[in-house]
Amino acid sequence: MIYIRAWFISLLLLFTAAANAQEPIDRSLLMEYLQNQQFETAINYLQPRVQENNIGQQALLAYTFYQAGKTKDAITQYEKVLTLDSNNITAHQYLASISMQMESPLPAIFHYRQIIRLQPANATAWKQLSFACFAAQQPDTAFVYLQQAYTLNPNDPKVTARLGEELIEKQQYLLADSILRNFLRTDSTQPAVIMTAVRSAWFLKKYTRCTDLGNQLMRMNIVSPNTFAIVAAAWYTLKQYPQCIGIYEYLVANKGQSETIMYYAALAYTELKNYTASNELLQTCIDMATSKSLDSYYSGKSANYEGLREYKAAVANLDTAYYLFHQPLRQYSIGRIYEVHLRNKPMATRYYKRYLQQGNPANPQEATVYKYLRSYVEK
Repeated sequence: MIYIRAWFISLLLLFTAAANAQEPIDRSLLMEYLQNQQFETAINYLQPRVQENNIGQQALLAYTFYQAGKTKDAITQYEKVLTLDSNNITAHQYLASISMQMESPLPAIFHYRQIIRLQPANATAWKQLSFACFAAQQPDTAFVYLQQAYTLNPNDPKVTARLGEELIEKQQYLLADSILRNFLRTDSTQPAVIMTAVRSAWFLKKYTRCTDLGNQLMRMNIVSPNTFAIVAAAWYTLKQYPQCIGIYEYLVANKGQSETIMYYAALAYTELKNYTASNELLQTCIDMATSKSLDSYYSGKSANYEGLREYKAAVANLDTAYYLFHQPLRQYSIGRIYEVHLRNKPMATRYYKRYLQQGNPANPQEATVYKYLRSYVEK
């Protein structure tokens, strides 16, 4: 929304200076209404005094309708302005803004294009046109306009962040990272750019950079679960398990709970051999989960119980995972616990046979397991 600015004075000068056969407008009184946001009073004052052919007066009445929340009247009034002057940039801008607010991007695209026709070097108009095209599900066209907006003003954080995101989606990670780094060299205070830079660094496997940017976001008190999930994964990949847990604690303290971050914290606790804390988090993940992530959570709990030498609980969790998602390797894992820890060959053989019936020996990851189990069962 555009608020009262100095251009009011210019508009008032325009229409009060012009010859006016109607009752004259008291400039000081009108400014008082507008500055005090008495828009209804301003409308009632303006309407009988506005000249039909006075562009400045018509535009000010349209603006007053807009500020009063009378969107339909504002549209009608701005269209009157365009009838008088089809190149009126202010009218095009407001009609485009209203269309975007109404989630109707196609009319907005028309008006933004008119602004660009009149002001081809207007970086803001190119940005607005790009975002309108994205909203209209025209991504290819939007991307072209976004690049033009960036060329005209590479210091716009919204444009830089969005361009980075689009390049990442196109798997142009090096170019995205370069653009984001260039921006952050001169302005390191924009969260949107930093969060996008975390993503580009992750795809380039620059895990230390991910964590450095994550620390910067924490110092800024930014809470973005999606971004910090990447930061947590980077800490875990770097085997910095306390820091990984620290990300979880930061999000909890700032009410930014995330299932993914909680899962990484659980894995970190496992690496630190704090199996009880890990299981507590995994149980919370299980309670939160609504997807196939449950399979990983139950198998993770099983690994913890195995570490605690609570083998029945380990088997029970693997059994649950298999019941839910029927992954053949869960049968192998159960058999392995019976073979290695419980020394129960009949039960181990039972589960190994189930795996052999369902497994995929053609899968390189399973081929070695499959070969070993065949020899074990045949003994």
